Amino acid sequence: MDERLLRYQKLSETDREQFRIVLNILLTENFILRSLESHSRAYRFAAANFEIVEAYLDLAGWGVRRDENLGVISFTGPPAARLQLRKDESIFLLVIRLLYEEKAGELVIHGERTVRQQEIQDRLRSVADISYRKTPFVALLRRFQALRLIQVVGAEEDPEATVILYPSIPFVLDGASLKEIIERIASYAAGASEDDDNEDDEDGADR
Repeated sequence: MDERLLRYQKLSETDREQFRIVLNILLTENFILRSLESHSRAYRFAAANFEIVEAYLDLAGWGVRRDENLGVISFTGPPAARLQLRKDESIFLLVIRLLYEEKAGELVIHGERTVRQQEIQDRLRSVADISYRKTPFVALLRRFQALRLIQVVGAEEDPEATVILYPSIPFVLDGASLKEIIERIASYAAGASEDDDNEDDEDGADR
């Protein structure tokens, strides 16, 4: 048996329960974030027992990544398990990735980089020529909150509400330069415009 798995046998019952919590978070939320209060204990345990977590996921052909600087542990599944994003979601992801890089060095809340909702809308308009109405924009905010990439502080409908940009964002789009990100936004935006020309304005974005 893998020596890493043998270490699991030596865990106390309390630690085995924490191990189950770690796996559950990874498999349902994709990320464990050190800065997120509800994840802090799971993060500490997973970091201290990373090889055990890694061994168990490896049995199923899955993987796990960690970055101590960012404070992120990420579940990585096989190609068939990867999430497929719509074009509007891909554009939104690229824009918040761009903003995440631009906010480096600015004042942060609890160690996180933040923007206002309106800043996201403004950037969507400037780099992708897209202006979302309230309902589809709030739907995107909720979608990316569920993916543990952002957190809205305040009313989701308020343009001045703060949006925390989690350090899980670079895990999704790592290794891309700002120039590459902007180029990919333009490419997706062009494709989205062609695909959505006949969409009802209430259900999509105004372009």
